[in-house]
Amino acid sequence: MIFLIFTAEGLAEAASEIQAEQATVWLNPDLKNTNDYAKLVESGCDCFFLSEQADPTNERSVIHALSQVEKHSHDTEIYVEYL
Repeated sequence: MIFLIFTAEGLAEAASEIQAEQATVWLNPDLKNTNDYAKLVESGCDCFFLSEQADPTNERSVIHALSQVEKHSHDTEIYVEYL
């Protein structure tokens, strides 16, 4: 299972489920300094950052981010934060 998270609010909301599932998570680069990210790393979750900041309100930006995640994973179950 993979989570694609764009915002600090989305990360805070999904963090407990990500930890419980020991899921992989892809994040916007600006989330690197959040407490929730640090907790995920400490709990052993695989965390990756998108190559560029995605705008979650822009469909094209979200699709581009999703394409990046799909290129680096064989897992087809991807949960995308939706605004």
